[in-house]
Amino acid sequence: MKKRNTKKYLKRIIITLLLSYFVYSTFINLGYRNHINQSQERNYQHLQAISAIGDNLAHRLEEFTRIPIEQEDERNAELFDTWRVVSSESRSIYSYLSGMSTLHMEDEADDWNLLQYSLFRVDMFIDGMTNKFLENRSYQISDEEKEKMDAVISVYRNVSKEAEKESVNIERLLESIQEPMLIIDNYYSDALEKSDRNY
Repeated sequence: MKKRNTKKYLKRIIITLLLSYFVYSTFINLGYRNHINQSQERNYQHLQAISAIGDNLAHRLEEFTRIPIEQEDERNAELFDTWRVVSSESRSIYSYLSGMSTLHMEDEADDWNLLQYSLFRVDMFIDGMTNKFLENRSYQISDEEKEKMDAVISVYRNVSKEAEKESVNIERLLESIQEPMLIIDNYYSDALEKSDRNY
């Protein structure tokens, strides 16, 4: 009799433990799934912000490149103000890029990593130009630098164009910025090779 009661008691304990484990596992999985969804959504929100800031950056950079360098002395204040906006917008984009987490992007993680790398390289170029202007106390640029600035404009115009679509496709976006990125970043072909993303 005692053995029978003990068996029933043990069976109840085991069933209770199994049910508790199932409920706990379900709760943890739902919580983790919610965390992943929030992380993914945050990345897309950051991309939307980068798109808006990048569009303004492209517009101001275009203005900067259109100012004839022969008029640098008389239009120095205009060059200064325009480049200050370009540099400031690039710093804002850097902040949003730093806030991105590609860990939970699942099958698209590699594409998001490459996008993040690409835009970091654009920021590095702009930062390098800022340092050059400060060092030289002049806004003169070489033909190669002008070509890279045009490529930056192209990158952010393409980011903006993709972000406006109903369904954002990161692979398609990377394809659209590959050519200008190869102009901006001398090591971009290596990054494409490592990520196995040759479009």
